[in-house]
Amino acid sequence: MEVGYIRRFYTFGLVYGLVVIAVHVLGGLLMANERKIGYKLAIVAAFTPFISNLIVYRSLIGYSVFNAIFDIALIALLLHTQSRTHQKVWFR
Repeated sequence: MEVGYIRRFYTFGLVYGLVVIAVHVLGGLLMANERKIGYKLAIVAAFTPFISNLIVYRSLIGYSVFNAIFDIALIALLLHTQSRTHQKVWFR
């Protein structure tokens, strides 16, 4: 929802939308193929909802606390110690 608003009302919106989509797709694809850059892109992709919320709502949480809880949980799982050690050991 936020990305659609940004694409419509800001001049950099189209580029921002394409970058967000590319980061999500490439992060997932490269993580599935066990690449370290995919893990880093997935972390960047996990932070994009907060950046979108800052642009649209001027707040990190946005309009729904429930959505923010899941966004925070995704970041916590990606940055957890076991996820980082798995990435260091198995990813190329």
